[in-house]
Amino acid sequence: MTITLENGVLRLLVNPDIGGSVVRFDALTEDGPLALMRPGTEQEYDPNRLAMYPLVPWSNRISAGGFEWGGNHYALDANHIDEPLPIHGDGWQRPWRVEAHTAHELRLVLRSRDQPPFDYRAELTYRLMGHGLEVSLTVTHLGESSVPYGLGVHPWFPRSADTRIIASADGVWEVDEEQLPRDWRQLVGRDLWDFSRGRPLPDGQIDNLFTGWNGQARLEWPERGVALEISTKPCMSRHLIFSPGKHADFFCFEPVSHEVDAHHFDSPSRHGLIELAPRQSTAMTCHFSYVSQDGVNHGHPQDRNAS
Repeated sequence: MTITLENGVLRLLVNPDIGGSVVRFDALTEDGPLALMRPGTEQEYDPNRLAMYPLVPWSNRISAGGFEWGGNHYALDANHIDEPLPIHGDGWQRPWRVEAHTAHELRLVLRSRDQPPFDYRAELTYRLMGHGLEVSLTVTHLGESSVPYGLGVHPWFPRSADTRIIASADGVWEVDEEQLPRDWRQLVGRDLWDFSRGRPLPDGQIDNLFTGWNGQARLEWPERGVALEISTKPCMSRHLIFSPGKHADFFCFEPVSHEVDAHHFDSPSRHGLIELAPRQSTAMTCHFSYVSQDGVNHGHPQDRNAS
């Protein structure tokens, strides 16, 4: 079952049954729909072939078959055929229930307790506001003991030779053969992975987490005359960029709350995980603002009360 939101300028197609995923996110132009995220199909059952999905109760990979917390060991199994490690939690692989639906807004709810120690209720809201898409994700811990949580969103974007990313960072995590963090290095000078002044994607694979982000980014496709401006609230200080290489037709720019495998760091909270006591919540909001060929930022905050 897919649900469509439309406000005359943007159209969003969501499949609640497939991880609450976005199937398509398009600008409605005089020449027809213009894909702002890599488009999927209504028949697709793999979230990794759709446009975007939520990350809850953690982002990316956890090593060592699980983690220790509060003196207990919690085992986690691999959850995707192409991944040897558990990845992205379970929110992207479960059906979400429709809580509310209007022409411009969809609110979904997920109750999950089959993956200890995570026992939670998550709420995912998609809202078309003016010429922007607002995505809000909240998780409330319902278990009996405190547990670390992380959040994020995982959008997939079309990649072309002229694609450019503008996003600040003070450093990046180099990874090992399992895509786990190995060494953090500072971004200085004319580093090929310094996107702060705008750069194309590297020719080779990139699947790395960047730190010191200011929570704002701009993705540009000059040949198509379109850009997306991304902002987060509260300000997210980490993002992950993924693309297999220059021959791929996609890349991912993922705002996330914590570093990859933060569960195994000496100070998980310093690396972004949030310990929630029973009935405590944490939340994030990500706004995607459509900028058209005329250079107008149609998703500026002053327009967000429009619908």
